[in-house]
Amino acid sequence: MIYFAYGSNMDHEQMQTRCPGHRVIGVGRLLNYALVFTRWSRAWHSGTADILPDRGREICGVLYNLTLEDLKRMDKFADYPNSYVRQDVLIEAQGETLPALTYVAIRQGVFLPSKSYLGRMIQGAEMNKMPEHYVDFLKSIGTHD
Repeated sequence: MIYFAYGSNMDHEQMQTRCPGHRVIGVGRLLNYALVFTRWSRAWHSGTADILPDRGREICGVLYNLTLEDLKRMDKFADYPNSYVRQDVLIEAQGETLPALTYVAIRQGVFLPSKSYLGRMIQGAEMNKMPEHYVDFLKSIGTHD
């Protein structure tokens, strides 16, 4: 099963802890969506990433191949279906369009991320060699601390 990670799960260390059976496929783009922070995490003391339809925008993320056991573990970390729900998306990657699943927040409002949460996203984007403009975009996001 292909999973599109656009938040802190872009970080390989975090994914290794959460889903030890995963395999990295590569970087992908979700077209016509914007990155937003619409859910508050007590664990992170932070707004957490979400996606909203937005024509002309795009979100970069990491594609992972998950085992069924990994998917169950990811559901637990995402507090599915109470905090996040699964959504099928089409991802552009290496000149192909791939079906994937991602998690979309049960929205609570609009929040700023913490430096540590956003730092994990930036670290994941850099380690996956995402386009420079996208890393710069992530670095431009304000934090609450």
